[in-house]
Amino acid sequence: MKLSRGSTPFLQPLVLVFACWAITGLAAAWTLANLHDLDLVQTFMRREGISTSVFGTAGLVWIGFGLLAYAVGDLAARKTRPATFLSQDALRADRGAQMTFLANLVLLGVTALWIVTSAAKAGGLINLAAAAYADSLTTRDLLLENKLFTGMRLFYAALPATACLAAALLATGSLSRRSSRLMMATLGVNTVALLILPLVMSQRLLLLQLLLSAYFAACLVKGRVFGLHWAGLAALHFAALWVGREAITTPIVQRPAMDIATQKLAFYVVNDMFNAFAPVSVPIHNTNGGLLLEGVMFLTFTDGYFLKLLEPRIAALDPVIGGGEFPFFTAAYVDFGAKGGAIFICLTGFVLRRIYIRGTRHFAWAVIYAQVAAALMFSSHSVYFTHQNFYFSAALIGVIVMLSLKQPIEIPVVEDAPDEAGPVFRTRRDNGAMRPALPPSLLSQLVIFQSQRGAEQPAKTEAPSHASG
Repeated sequence: MKLSRGSTPFLQPLVLVFACWAITGLAAAWTLANLHDLDLVQTFMRREGISTSVFGTAGLVWIGFGLLAYAVGDLAARKTRPATFLSQDALRADRGAQMTFLANLVLLGVTALWIVTSAAKAGGLINLAAAAYADSLTTRDLLLENKLFTGMRLFYAALPATACLAAALLATGSLSRRSSRLMMATLGVNTVALLILPLVMSQRLLLLQLLLSAYFAACLVKGRVFGLHWAGLAALHFAALWVGREAITTPIVQRPAMDIATQKLAFYVVNDMFNAFAPVSVPIHNTNGGLLLEGVMFLTFTDGYFLKLLEPRIAALDPVIGGGEFPFFTAAYVDFGAKGGAIFICLTGFVLRRIYIRGTRHFAWAVIYAQVAAALMFSSHSVYFTHQNFYFSAALIGVIVMLSLKQPIEIPVVEDAPDEAGPVFRTRRDNGAMRPALPPSLLSQLVIFQSQRGAEQPAKTEAPSHASG
């Protein structure tokens, strides 16, 4: 499948990184400047031990240095990219749609079975829903205690990947009507599922990952940014989840749900910037990859050993972290220090730019980069593209696309053919031995078939002349 040659400059990784950190920084600055009017934000900050004293020059310098290191890696990848033509993937779109639909059924089936078994222990789905409204944290613990198997949450977290793949296949415009319906159903069901489930599981980023990656994948396949009204609809969809989640988790606050959700969003922005600034303002011990390599450890079944080994250093970070996780640039600093962190950020910029370049040429890489691009849009909150959920989703996308590729048909080349146009039928006899040529005298006397029309022709021509006479 040949991707469009259109330009998508707004989807480049460097643009997304700068946009994410600029928006987060401006929103945090506005919140801190108007903190006296945001009483709920002050309450949440006191609860998490967040102080405004950490917002100083050191953290600002490190974020600027991180952006510079990322830009260096990104520019290096652009300078070293090979000048090749736009390649073409032999993707059977309808088969890809079928494989995506079947894989999504497995993901939804595992998730549904997980919820049903948890609801059985809670007395039914109605009781589980009532418990989620009364105490969402307890309900979340109940679900986590009833996991079907180790790594089961990877299936739940891979729902954005199949939805992203469905959006990319729809954007190709080469699906049959039946396959288009399957992909629309996949996209719709996953969106609804991730609108409802995070109300209890508090994983709202999965819905954000789905909405962003699906839109980015469609734009990459089309080769242009289009359908901004769909982006606005997705923003309203996520806002509905955000407001609904806050209305459920804070029922004791006697305020409109919109006010609670708005101030909670403002608090999260300040919390993210606190996690970005605080580790740089005080001396800390590096965690040597305990943050950024956790996904690799999980998938290689070595997380138990390494996290236990690094547990004292990770526990010592409690004073310099609020809620959530460290953002991208600060996680690199916490893991490897200033020099090592800058090198890691530079290498990340190089790798992600190369993924983007491949994404403009290959369908599978376009879908994988859409997952990366969505993660970059909230890189000021966490480092999703180093998480095990991302690796599993990327592997799932790769497997589905590989199973959907056309098998090339090999046509044997006849080396001893004298002409370009060979015979229509070829004998099965051995042509290796040379046959003796017949003498010309014998060839001139050789008659294979002899027509009888020559003897009858004079009689047929004389009949009309006799009649006329």
